[in-house]
Amino acid sequence: MFNCPHRLTPPVETPFGPLDWARFILGAAVLAYAARSDVLTRRVNDRCWWAFLAAGLVLLEVQLLRSGEGPLFLLAPFYILVFFVTLWYEGEVMGDRVRRRDSLVVAAALNAGALAVLGAQIATGPLDAFHRGGEGFRHFQLVSVPLMMLVAYMLYRAQLLSGGADAKAFLSMAVLVPFFPDPLAGAFSQDPLLSPPGVFLVICPFVLAVFFNAAFLSLLNPVAMFLWNLSRGDRGRLMAFAYKVPISGARRKRFIWLSECYVDGRRTLLYFRFRGQTGGWKRRQLDRFERDGQERVWVQPQIPFMVQLCAGFVFTFVLGNVILFWLVRLFAGA
Repeated sequence: MFNCPHRLTPPVETPFGPLDWARFILGAAVLAYAARSDVLTRRVNDRCWWAFLAAGLVLLEVQLLRSGEGPLFLLAPFYILVFFVTLWYEGEVMGDRVRRRDSLVVAAALNAGALAVLGAQIATGPLDAFHRGGEGFRHFQLVSVPLMMLVAYMLYRAQLLSGGADAKAFLSMAVLVPFFPDPLAGAFSQDPLLSPPGVFLVICPFVLAVFFNAAFLSLLNPVAMFLWNLSRGDRGRLMAFAYKVPISGARRKRFIWLSECYVDGRRTLLYFRFRGQTGGWKRRQLDRFERDGQERVWVQPQIPFMVQLCAGFVFTFVLGNVILFWLVRLFAGA
């Protein structure tokens, strides 16, 4: 790394410092807003993710300055911004306001500079993927941010992230939380599961841990649905997957699937097969239930992944990647 004659002395950081609090509060608030918007309208305003980008770059520069980094690593927000905008606009950096050719030329020049800075950081280091808390470990996490951003784009293109909002959340979260924070619960517990080795955090960075925990938490939906129906007295084979609403309510609700229907004149239960449920099909099915004297019908809510993503973000900040680390230790026999 380039020598800086006036290198700052890094301050003593608490396990969960003020910058972690800022990322946690901002991230949880924005994701809660995004989840609510996704539930109500199935849309999330892009301003959420631009807010993540802006706050992430500012907090990152502040953290690098507080850590006493030299000039080279202080340029990290530059290449992160360039890569973010390039992936956001899929190869461009100026959006739809200018000609594509001009945008691509500017993108090529900026990305060349960004890659030069990133390459210099990798070449000069130090990079250490094993000893968490040190300068080399911080650098290693920092240079992995562009990789996580690229992973977000590839998952979206491979349709492994079903919605554009999910992909944008992945992309921007890699910027907002570039370093894996010490779990908030670690301040109250010395459990080794809350402090995995540095190499584990490098293999599974924060943003990947959030998506893993979000996916794992989504497996608890049937448990929550079962307990909800049990408390209401609604029992049946669908009680772990759906809930009952009056037929009039089913007509008004937009983001639900019918979990029972008539097929060839026979009443059929649906657990996961919901293709073909158009508005007209739903109205005809509900009309048939009304003619048969049925007052309520089983429906399954269309819960967007953004809800689990918000929960996964909070979970990961509080407990870290404890679920995956516990599973790895379990299968490794440790």
